[in-house]
Amino acid sequence: MTFGGFRYMTLSIQTDEITGENIVTRRDWGADPDGDPTGNGPIEGSPGIAIHYAGSIWPVPILHRNCDEYVRGIQESHMTGLYDDIAYNYLVCRHGYIYIGRGHQYQSGANGTDFGNATYYAICGLTGVLDGPVLIPGTTPPLVSAVRRVIDHLETLGANASDTVGHGDIPGNDTLCPGNLRPYVEDGSFQPEGTTAENAPEPHAHIRVTQTAEPPEWPGVEFTNPPPTEHTSVQVWQEQMATRGWRLDVDGVYGNRSQLACRLFQAEKALDVDGIVGEQTWNAAWTEPVTDPVDWTWPGLYFRYEPASLHPDISRSYPSVTTHTSVSVWQSQMAHRGWNVGAVDGVYGAQSQAVCLAFQDEKGLTVDGIVGPETWAASWDAPID
Repeated sequence: MTFGGFRYMTLSIQTDEITGENIVTRRDWGADPDGDPTGNGPIEGSPGIAIHYAGSIWPVPILHRNCDEYVRGIQESHMTGLYDDIAYNYLVCRHGYIYIGRGHQYQSGANGTDFGNATYYAICGLTGVLDGPVLIPGTTPPLVSAVRRVIDHLETLGANASDTVGHGDIPGNDTLCPGNLRPYVEDGSFQPEGTTAENAPEPHAHIRVTQTAEPPEWPGVEFTNPPPTEHTSVQVWQEQMATRGWRLDVDGVYGNRSQLACRLFQAEKALDVDGIVGEQTWNAAWTEPVTDPVDWTWPGLYFRYEPASLHPDISRSYPSVTTHTSVSVWQSQMAHRGWNVGAVDGVYGAQSQAVCLAFQDEKGLTVDGIVGPETWAASWDAPID
């Protein structure tokens, strides 16, 4: 089959393929037209279902607009290795979209052994090794629901949904996969209605998904660190932030992780980034729209400060002064580490560059005054001297 001169496998329109909202066909996500999912032959009988996770050291996409590229990257890595195509039958992102890989007619290439590929479908949840960035869960209610939707569809085609296992559970495999998805396999969260074991908890039981319309009254206590504020209202705020999708300890102690979540949340919502939960930040945790949390992993943007007067004859493809929300995140983190960045304003000016140069020199990094992936990562991971 051809579209606009490009050949696409008829897999994208397999008979009885899953349809409806939030389905991303091979054509939609831009699958390599040379991909051939038929290499292992058709899947037959009543196969079970193996759950995988991306397990990459690279962060999974926080914004859905980047998920297509991420899936294409998986296909590319598979096709440059031992596979004829992307190895999974289906992939599901944290935003609840279902990506058709090999689809339901063909064996996967992801289950580790010929037996595994012939006996189990492969569904990959796009979560990273740490369940997404530390504060941001890659495993979300939409992802869990989408996996259940795929399994429910496969069950209508004859799959044995009650035989849903982790990749590492298939004989002959020595792997931690499905990593952070294992609890969902073991507690029945992925089981369609009617196939869940009687003693399994309600699906999503360990995910807080409710949202309160009106914020409780601000307790009049500002949460600060150091020293970390300990108060019953801290736990109320932590529970609400966890409901919104932030990964932090719900323990009533406003520790480092809670403070970092606060600062990132403030940057996301254009509040004063001071790391203090006062009345404004408290109310915003209930009243502001729930959006994808700000990612603390490198945003893919190099921060530069090069005033035009420095090299007036050079034409640049980037602004001389980087201005971006992620600059506020970095400035806030450096201020948290004790560096004087001046205003946390999202503008990578002279003061921010001076801090960057000194920090790079201190940590043995390339001293160029540019915040790239190494300098960004060191801002969180390098010891505080």
